[in-house]
Amino acid sequence: MAEQALTEKIKRWTLVLGVAQITFGCLIGFIPPPAIQWYRGIVMAHIEFAANGVMMIAFGFLVTEMRLGRSALLAWFVLLNLGTWTNGGAGLAAALLGSSSKLMPSLNQLFPPPNGTDHAFVTGLLLVCGVTILAALFLTLFGLLRPKKSGARGATL
Repeated sequence: MAEQALTEKIKRWTLVLGVAQITFGCLIGFIPPPAIQWYRGIVMAHIEFAANGVMMIAFGFLVTEMRLGRSALLAWFVLLNLGTWTNGGAGLAAALLGSSSKLMPSLNQLFPPPNGTDHAFVTGLLLVCGVTILAALFLTLFGLLRPKKSGARGATL
């Protein structure tokens, strides 16, 4: 019973935070170009927050299908949120700082930021994003592929 209540709570908060992330991404789209140092960073943040919010909503509906223990489920929730929010956060930081990361070579080549292409904070956010989203994806796959805990034998894929 306690695990089911936790699963429902995590599902609800994943859905709420996914919609909040989309909303935040849309609001960022209203920032006028003269208000920031690098407009492409705002475009990146707008797109990433919206796309990652949609991903969070989809994953919110998967929570009830995953078979993860309490600790793994909480870790999944933290990793998913940290990864998705740092993704858009990197774009927002780049826009405000006017500097991007070497991890975005195509963007830097097409739209060079005024203050350089090697800001440690932006790079750090992108690295955290990559590691945490991948970890959340692996936990999602593990949780979806794990057999149900039932007394019946042969309850595998």
